[in-house]
Amino acid sequence: MTLDEIRVKIDAIDTQIKPLFFDRMDCSRQVAEAKREMGSDSVFMLERELSIIEKRAADVDPVLYDEYVAFLRHLMSVSRRYQYGILTEMQDKALAAAEEKAGVDETVEHTQVKIGFTCEKAASDLNMFINMIKLNGITIDQMSLDTKDGRQIVEILLDGNLTEGNMRQLLCQIAKESEDFQILALQ
Repeated sequence: MTLDEIRVKIDAIDTQIKPLFFDRMDCSRQVAEAKREMGSDSVFMLERELSIIEKRAADVDPVLYDEYVAFLRHLMSVSRRYQYGILTEMQDKALAAAEEKAGVDETVEHTQVKIGFTCEKAASDLNMFINMIKLNGITIDQMSLDTKDGRQIVEILLDGNLTEGNMRQLLCQIAKESEDFQILALQ
């Protein structure tokens, strides 16, 4: 096959993936709505996701195993992002708690939000948190990472305002999927 022929085949595959992606996102919407009705305050279930990945990747050729797992993890992250966007009540609750704890007021003029969180080094998904930021169209101005006693301590300065939808969605997701999440400052 020529390079042009291979690209045509890739385009055809991508065209087939598109409606499946929309179907999957519709299922994600339905899950979010069911969770809203149940009053659930959880979208991220690590054990469930790891189990799904393990089952779906069990028969994958070792040559492509890591890429397939990365694909599944990214797809699940996108799905969770979509659910957090639907669950605005969850956003409000998570951010109100973080704002109260930090003693900040989102109505005060600011263009940056400094956050902090921790995660276990051995199970760190720092790349997924960075990907969440990118998926929400938010820019990182500064980031620090320190490891102490097997825990990663992360601080990130984000461009944006707490009243913006994408920022609220992102911070809710990080709050729900990390440990010790806090808003450190509004600047």
